[in-house]
Amino acid sequence: MNKPTSIYLDLVRFTAAVTVFFGHVSGSRLTGGLFWQMGPYGPEAVDVFFVLSGFVIAYVYDTREHSLTDYAVSRFARIYSVAIPALIVTFILDAIGRITSPGLYSESWHYVWHGRISQILHAVTFTNQIWLNNLPPGSDFPFWSLGFEVWYYVIFGVAMFTAKSWRIPAVLSVLLIMGPKVAAMFPIWLMGVAAYHLCKRIEFSVRLGATLCLGAIAAWIAYEVYVRHSGRPIGPNWIGRPPIIQDYIIGTLFTIHLIGFRTISHIPGPLLLRLAGPIRWIAGATLTLYLFHLPLAQFIAAESPWSSHTWQTRTMVYLSVPVLVFIIAHFTERRKDIWRHGFQTLFARFQRPVAL
Repeated sequence: MNKPTSIYLDLVRFTAAVTVFFGHVSGSRLTGGLFWQMGPYGPEAVDVFFVLSGFVIAYVYDTREHSLTDYAVSRFARIYSVAIPALIVTFILDAIGRITSPGLYSESWHYVWHGRISQILHAVTFTNQIWLNNLPPGSDFPFWSLGFEVWYYVIFGVAMFTAKSWRIPAVLSVLLIMGPKVAAMFPIWLMGVAAYHLCKRIEFSVRLGATLCLGAIAAWIAYEVYVRHSGRPIGPNWIGRPPIIQDYIIGTLFTIHLIGFRTISHIPGPLLLRLAGPIRWIAGATLTLYLFHLPLAQFIAAESPWSSHTWQTRTMVYLSVPVLVFIIAHFTERRKDIWRHGFQTLFARFQRPVAL
């Protein structure tokens, strides 16, 4: 992966997180529906996340994480450095919010903390979405996607680091644990893996690369125009993921775009290199923005003395949440090296030979 492509992926990753933020916060109960038009694009941003995740995991495995320990430590540090603080903050804010503004934390909303210990256990083990589970940890509804992505890390690690004779049974076992809902999205994550290897092995012409890059964007726009008039496709209910058809459409289009961009990355490269510092900095808060924005926004709206339709509440939500996120990120994902050291120490203890 060349540097312009890496910078571009960081920019896309942060943009996708911002899209999810607007999609959730623009609801009527938090901001009176301000920017409600962004609502439908949140699920599409998650599809982009999955493809990006597969692409990056394939890259780090190919270039530096050649042992199971290195791979596992990096994944644990990346996820838990944000997930654990997010769970703690969510349950504290939800507990206060349910007392001061019970209406906004009503049981009628499926993503509130019901005080069940199972919500915590399923969250920290990322089993909140396997099979028939749909257990968001309190108001942190975006946490659902970690119940998919972490299992993709697991199955990739099993496939890459398990002995050949055990590989197929081990992979099938993980798929069985996932259940159909999580497994149904796995090919979208694999699109990112395939895109990385395709970019590595095949040199496309600039003309073809530009066609793929820009053509995918044009097709994506055409799709949005179509669904605005005809509605978004709904998949079979038994999968447990109604937008599955759209997930595959968006995943495919973004994969094509990504392959095309990698081919022509030298064209916007000088501009991306000049903006590398700011882009890397904002991207360093991506997962924090993704996991913290809804609990923070809901709490701010709950504690606001004004209704959600007033400019005061809207300003508080739309301005305070990003500021708080960047402050929090300084202590979460920007400090994941501390978590990495902790997991390295923990893994080393388990790997020490037992003295006889």
